[in-house]
Amino acid sequence: MIRLGTYDVDSMPADRRGYFRGLHEPVMLARLLFRGERVGQWHKFSASGGRDVAKVQEILKTAGFMPLGKVDGLCGYRTASAIRLFQEYVRSVEGDDSIGTADGVLGQRSRFHLDRWKTDGHRAEWMQSSGDNYGPEYRKWMKLLKATKSHYRQSPTTLLKKVAEFERPSDTRKVSDWRFDTDDIHLIGIRRDEAQPGQRTNDDVFVLLVHGVVFKFFGTTDPGKSSHRDGAPFLVPGQHRYRFGWHKQSDQEKVCRALKPETSGVLIIRDSDRDMALTHSDLEGRLERNPGINVHWGGRGVSNWSQGCQVICGKGYINHRNEKLDCSAFAATTYANLGKKVGGVYQTKGAYSVLVDLVTALSGDQHSLSYMLLYEKDLGLTPAIESDVAAKVLAQVA
Repeated sequence: MIRLGTYDVDSMPADRRGYFRGLHEPVMLARLLFRGERVGQWHKFSASGGRDVAKVQEILKTAGFMPLGKVDGLCGYRTASAIRLFQEYVRSVEGDDSIGTADGVLGQRSRFHLDRWKTDGHRAEWMQSSGDNYGPEYRKWMKLLKATKSHYRQSPTTLLKKVAEFERPSDTRKVSDWRFDTDDIHLIGIRRDEAQPGQRTNDDVFVLLVHGVVFKFFGTTDPGKSSHRDGAPFLVPGQHRYRFGWHKQSDQEKVCRALKPETSGVLIIRDSDRDMALTHSDLEGRLERNPGINVHWGGRGVSNWSQGCQVICGKGYINHRNEKLDCSAFAATTYANLGKKVGGVYQTKGAYSVLVDLVTALSGDQHSLSYMLLYEKDLGLTPAIESDVAAKVLAQVA
């Protein structure tokens, strides 16, 4: 069995603290262990003997589940994500649920399927994409991103003018610096009804552009609550730099994988009139730099867990074939259920795991991506994208 922390002979990092320094936050370095999915779960380094881990990495790399990853004989976060992504691919794309729920642990059933892929020479469908051969939907979304930049360079909003005038370093890019390289991973958040007062719900849509294909998820780009004296923080629309990181760092039992601002933080504006909406009076406020606006898991989607973060729900998603995938049977509702069996079914983060695994397994060495937050009205900037696409996605998976 290969799981997070398993390593081949002579493959343990000589400097474990240095190894984790590039992956963990400072508050996590007291434990030189791998953080598991369940509450309180940490994995030790565990020797496997031989070159078993490296052989698995070679198959996963060739098959397209960690194309930029190193074959180093250590099952770290990238390799564990690649295993779980492979398991989900067999379950959802091949339609073979004999592999079980994707959990990132390579046991007997998963090894059978991995050996089958090696023997038959299978490769993930996104490995067919290239700079000249991206899927049609991917090209449509890239066209929208470029049209958005062109539009807002000519007609910047109040918030985008404030971003341009912000003098301190941040992970929020000015419009002139927005970049849409097809070698990068792009996550698009579509914010809906931002000016409608009331409780913010999980009714926003996220679109992931990776390796020339498109995945869609749902959740919220808005805060659902906040005790801050100046009001809840709303991430400003535009492009932001994110990377592999951690959420809930203050709680070492619940700290969990997430996407976080790359360096000093992204720019937010406060809900100054405290009506849980981004209204005209709020736009007169000043921008703040906030390092804690993460992209993280939000249960199955029955409630909004956000205090300003971007939340991805686990109930379901739409894959690169534009197929709806229902994860509700194994998508945990709370942290307490993670890793446990409910009704005989092992509980995971469901659709959120697919998103974070795609980023972790398919990204480059820095595990980075660009996050573009748009308003729903921005979808009308190009006829390539249907203006009601967000509502259609929500109708399928929320």
